Formats: sequence, structure tokens, C-alpha cells
Amino acid sequence: MAYQNARNQAVSSADFAKLAHGILQQRFVRACVYEVPFAYVVAVVANLNLRRGVFSLAYALVSPRTLAYTIFAYIAGIACLAIHAHTFHVTRAAHTSHFPRLQRLLRRPQATVTVVTTYVVLSWLMLMVHVRMFGGARAWLYPEGAYGPPQLNPAWLASWLFATCVGVAYGVTLVTDERLQLAFPMLEQSRIHALKDRLPMSFSRAFGFATSVLCKFWLAYFVVGWGVYRSVCGVLARIFSTSAYNVASPLFSASMLAFWLHTFVLVVLTWEFAHQLFEIIVTEPTRINELSVDRNLCLLSGLRHTESPLIQHLAFQELYRAAAFSMEQRVEILTDIDRTSGTMWTQISAECIAVISAATGQLKAQAPAEKPKPAAPIKKGDAVDVRAGGAPMADILQGRKPAVPAPPPAPAPVDLFGVEAQGLEKYVLTTLRDMLVRSPLGQRILRSHRAQSTSVFANFQQQVWAIRSLIRLVECSITEDKYGVVQTDIARVLETLFAYLIELERSAMQSDGSGAYNVQTANRQTIAMVQVVRNALYVFTTSFYEYLEALKLPPQQAKQLQAFANFSA
Repeated sequence: MAYQNARNQAVSSADFAKLAHGILQQRFVRACVYEVPFAYVVAVVANLNLRRGVFSLAYALVSPRTLAYTIFAYIAGIACLAIHAHTFHVTRAAHTSHFPRLQRLLRRPQATVTVVTTYVVLSWLMLMVHVRMFGGARAWLYPEGAYGPPQLNPAWLASWLFATCVGVAYGVTLVTDERLQLAFPMLEQSRIHALKDRLPMSFSRAFGFATSVLCKFWLAYFVVGWGVYRSVCGVLARIFSTSAYNVASPLFSASMLAFWLHTFVLVVLTWEFAHQLFEIIVTEPTRINELSVDRNLCLLSGLRHTESPLIQHLAFQELYRAAAFSMEQRVEILTDIDRTSGTMWTQISAECIAVISAATGQLKAQAPAEKPKPAAPIKKGDAVDVRAGGAPMADILQGRKPAVPAPPPAPAPVDLFGVEAQGLEKYVLTTLRDMLVRSPLGQRILRSHRAQSTSVFANFQQQVWAIRSLIRLVECSITEDKYGVVQTDIARVLETLFAYLIELERSAMQSDGSGAYNVQTANRQTIAMVQVVRNALYVFTTSFYEYLEALKLPPQQAKQLQAFANFSA
């Protein structure tokens, strides 16, 4: 319905961003509607009493408490969907060590504070609901009788502190684990199959998270809980008269621990359902460019959109889907040559090459300074034994002298925290760096390859889609390019991919001084991207295997292509 409404309203628009915003807004509304059954399921589970047998389930389905709990769970779910929509973004950090996790918290401090505060308030709200519906610790005790001065209930204080810890821990986990970033859903995967696979994981994650926080809270409160309780009582005693009798610790009450676990497993389960719902429905792939009459121009406007990384990400996703699975759209792109700004293939390939070239430039900026080595001259008569399809590739080399390489530019200073670090994050992390770098351990850690900025892979999936879309269009051009627009750009495409592959392999092989192959966490995405580029080049080689001798390539590219032609790269 959302797809059809958007098509009726904006069929003549070629603005990819405008169409995408309309689709995303309607998806958010659908997610709010679909949140109702999830809230009802959590309410039924909350009111289920296994001691009463099957009648407990029948009563839980129609109980007034179930209806009331559904309302509050729905409010909590809507708040989770809203905070996800407000803080949702595409870029991500590649590291998983503790230092970059701190950087994720400080990268967007306002968003971090908003997320943590929201989940703390939701945790308090659901705690009040559970206390009212299922019973819980009262705030005040009257050890001297109904007419004596009250005493603060330590179980009540511990419950609210535990609720605060759960909200803070969950909000921090969302930020540090990058769960507010765009996940990469499978193309054309239905929502039913995605939810079916994720619901058991949500139950497991909710129970594991609540149990983990409870164990850590128990240990921490066992150490400092009595001091915190007496401090709060001392503050309250200055405001009004209170009692000071000794009471039992809630940490040793089995019923209180069971109440905490039951309450916050359901609370975290509500949050998990909302998170999975948002991730599946709001990020579901949609053929946005098909909503426009001129879908090629609409797709191109999305690829060029730089104001919103999400819009550009969706555009590259659309391009990959069209290049990989739609022969009709591929032919339409390759035969669209009546454009004043150039053929559609030229403009789309330029956007893909720009993404790859930007990543190549960032890797070059992180490379250590090396003395330039004079390139060995290649004579015209030198034999470069490259064979494809049983025919010698004598024509693959251009008969020209290689150009004298220009002196390399002065290396730019490597920013340890990347270009994204600004404001509070920049100040705090720079101060930490300045303190640590003076020590031998700090010099070893902070100046190593693993501590360098990995902002080059912030748009990892976008780079993958750009590379595969480019190669897929080149591969299909053998039979689908009627006007030969792709053939003139093959050398440029190969040059871009080979340049990126060289920088990736240099970065992956960089070691900490021992010469060993570095396969640490910091290099996993580098190694994965190496495989993506190699696979793309092998796809090109196998597709053009019988036509390689007809290509006119520079000598360096010819030598690099030789390894792939021999299947030895």
C-alpha cells in the first residue's frame, strides 16, 4: 500500500531522496502498527501463571491486566522505534576493541545521552507497571507501627537502582555494538522469514542480557550497596524524620531476585522486539527508482545524494539489485545514451569509481612514508607472456614509453581518530592520546597499524555494492551493450580496482615490525575487501577470457591482469 501510494503521488518525480523519505515515513507508521501484536505477546507472557495450568493461558489472553500491560508495553515500543528513527545512521567503525567502543560513545555525545536517558526512563516506567500489577517492594517501611516515622525500604531503592543500571547498560550497548547503525538485510528477503529467524534470538538475547546485568549489579551492590543506602537515608533524615532500624538486604531475598529477573527480562524483550521490527521493516529493500517515470535519472540522483548517507546507501543498494538481478534495467542503463551530461553508464560508473577512489585515497594517506623507487622501463619489444583462450596477447601492451612518475606528495598527517571526531570527542580522545603516547606502551599501541583510523570502511557495504555493480555491468556488456559505451571505460575500471587492490594488500600485509601476517580485528574488513576486489577481477577475467587479446591496456595493468588470467593472483 505504501509503495502504491508513493507511486501515485510522485510518479513524475526524479528526486530519489524525496521518494525515499516518503517511503521511510510510511514504513515507520507500519512499524508502529505492527508493534501492537508484539506488545500483546509480551503482556500475555507477563500475566502467564504456570501454576494454574492451561486455564492460566486462557485467562492471560483476556485479562484486564493483559490489556493494561499491552498499553504500557506499546508505549515503550513506540518510544524505542522513535529513538531508533531519530538516531539511525549508516556509518560504522570497524574496530571492536575497548578504545574504539569508547570512541563510539563520544562520537555523537548528544545522541548517546538521548539514547541512554530514553531507556532509563522506559526502564523506570515498566518497573512502576510491574510493581502496580504484580506487587513489589514498597518505598517506605514502618518498623515502629503505623504511627512511627517511616524508613526507606532498601529493596525499593535497590529495585530502582537496578532499573537504572539496566537502562544505562542497554543504551550503552546499543551505541557501542553499533546496533543503531544500518544492518545489511538480505536483498528481497520477506519480513515474515526475517522475523521468524529473529524472534528466538530476541528471547535468548533478552534473557542473557538481563541475567548478565543482574549478576554484575549483585556483585557491585554487595560491595557498595550498604554505603549507598545509608547515604540516601542520611540525606532524607535532613529533610524529614525517618527511622534507622536494621533491615534485611534485598540481595539475599530469592523472591526479590526472581522479581527483578522476571521484570527486566520482559522489559528487555519489549525493547528487542521494537529493535528487530524497526530493523526489518524500516530497512526493507524497496525499488524506489521504479516509482519514477525516468528511473535511471532517479537512481543517479540517489547515487549523487550526499546530504543523507542513508539515501545514498539505498541508492547503491538499488543499483546492485538492478545490476545483479534485472536484465531489463541493465539494458536500459547501457542503452540510455541520449543525455546531455553523457551516457547513463558513464555517469553511474563515475559515481561507483568515485566511491572506490575515495577509499583508495584514504588508504594511501594512512600508508607510511616510503622512498620512491624508480620504475624499470618497459621496452616495446619486451615479452609479456599473457595468454587467454589459447591465443597470445601481444596486443595487450600499448606501444608507448611509460610516463615518468611524478614525485609523491608530502604525506598528510594521520589523524588517529578520523575525520568524524569533532567537539567533545576530539578533545577527550586527543587528551588521552597525548597522555598515553609518552609511555613506551602507548607508543606501541597508538602508533601501530591496528590503532589507525578505519574510517575508510565506514561505508563498507556501499563499497561492496559499487564494486560488484560495476563489474556486473561490465560483465553483461558483452551481450547487452548495443552501442559499445562500456568498452571504452574498461581500462579505467580496471585501473581503479587494481589501485584499490594494491592499497588493500599493502594495508593487510602491514605488520607491527615482526613481519608476520597481521590478521587482527583491525584488518578483518581489509582482508574481506581484498577478497571482494579479487573476486570482481576474476569475474571480469573469466567473462572476457576469450576477448582479452582485443583489449588495449597500459603495461602495468597488463601485468596485473596476467596473474588473474593465469588464475594465480
